[in-house]
Amino acid sequence: MLEARAHTMTSRIATLFAIALAAPLAAACTDTVEDEFASEDDVVDVDDSKSDIAGGTYTFFTIERDLRRCASPYCGGYWIDRVNASTTKCHDGRFQERCYVATADFDRLGLGEAALDPVLSGMDGSGLQKVLVRGTIARKTWSGVGVFGEFRPTEAWVGQGPNAPDGPFAMVEETGVRCITTPCPYFREKKLNSSATASLAEIGWEASGASEDAIAKAHGQIFTNNVVIAGDRYSVRGPGGRGNARTATQFYFRAVDAKTCFVGGCSGQICSENEGAISTCEFRPEYACYRDATCEPQADGECGWTETEELTSCLLNPPGTN
Repeated sequence: MLEARAHTMTSRIATLFAIALAAPLAAACTDTVEDEFASEDDVVDVDDSKSDIAGGTYTFFTIERDLRRCASPYCGGYWIDRVNASTTKCHDGRFQERCYVATADFDRLGLGEAALDPVLSGMDGSGLQKVLVRGTIARKTWSGVGVFGEFRPTEAWVGQGPNAPDGPFAMVEETGVRCITTPCPYFREKKLNSSATASLAEIGWEASGASEDAIAKAHGQIFTNNVVIAGDRYSVRGPGGRGNARTATQFYFRAVDAKTCFVGGCSGQICSENEGAISTCEFRPEYACYRDATCEPQADGECGWTETEELTSCLLNPPGTN
């Protein structure tokens, strides 16, 4: 019971929090300001050993298919472009505007077909930069042909809106800060391929052109797996003064495998990835609410009961408690 209810309550708190913070900020005054993330960092060559520092913000690239028509490996691979930088270090050590790699080892991502398909289809060469990858560019020798680049990804992030990203890329996480007035630094943004960070009081999701469902999911993702956004700085003003904000011309979710979820517990009250989960057998009225509920992976990739109006209403007023 505790596991099932904890996940439901966490989801409900995140949803209500997102709704609550959106209302006052929507009415706040906004100003365009200088974006401290817009300037390129002085250090342009980031050693691979730094890939895990600064909360996992280094070695991020956009990736697009190479649609040129010529024999492989000379054509038909991928174009790799380091985000928030004007140049990218290629396999031969030279800095170019972007790098051609003849192949990419996507098996390294360890993703199943369902999670990998959006990644592969998003690299369609349209120029919309729908996929971000984190990893390294290595050298690979083609016998009798020569040495070309190979990209070796460790993470993939998929864009959720129809627009091309415009503005600096940053990873966004929640800060845990709660305020009694606005603006409030609810979020922290960390510039990709940089150690720069800043607080955020608001994110302008509408600039992405994404659906309401995708934007609602983004609110939940920030509280669990973080979200990568690209956009421009603006500021909001309210009773508490002035706060940073950023539009989201595009936002990205990390590609992860969906878990298989099972209903368990003596009263069928547990939703988890463990088949045959057991519990003590005391009965509580709210357990009856889960009989018609759906146990499935949630926005954070973890198993949980999908929150609906019916389930919420039932948990607040379980059968037999009146």
